[in-house]
Amino acid sequence: MALNKNTLKQNLIDNFTNVRGNVKSQKDSADGLAQAIVDYAKDAEVQITAPFTTPYPAPDPSVVGKKLKVSGVDIGKQALVSQIMASFKLMDPTMNLISISIVTFASLMLKFSDITNTINAVGTTVMAAPPIFVPSTKAGMDGKLISDVCDEMAKAIHTSFKASIFTGTGTNVLPSVGPVVGPLI
Repeated sequence: MALNKNTLKQNLIDNFTNVRGNVKSQKDSADGLAQAIVDYAKDAEVQITAPFTTPYPAPDPSVVGKKLKVSGVDIGKQALVSQIMASFKLMDPTMNLISISIVTFASLMLKFSDITNTINAVGTTVMAAPPIFVPSTKAGMDGKLISDVCDEMAKAIHTSFKASIFTGTGTNVLPSVGPVVGPLI
């Protein structure tokens, strides 16, 4: 399953509706927002586009086209919560701290594997364009519905994740190793 903006949007709506309807704390809101991002990111995949080249001289073309799913993204949740809370406390209308925390969170997407854990890639993910939350902030200030604000937030986050590139080294249980570079899907 690849990254899905609509799943993210619905998780954001559920979080903010729950916070508002049940008079939850800022901490609850930050935790819910972070969880929505983590749950969305858990579906990230990268596709191998070139054969692994080690052992030399026989490349391993069996890996080409394989999709690897991210693992271990939960480790970044607490950092997200902390930065979201800082943004809330500062009443940051641009939500720049949240944007920076999402970029940092993406960089912690270090390991991708196939379903059987026989093809793995370890490296880092670089988010080329951080999410810009001005449209969602404007929608909120204009009195738009939670669903409208969350749609703008989801667009910003999804666009940034889709502009992210994973770069690392892949291994196959067969003795082959090679570079893995590709956009998140």
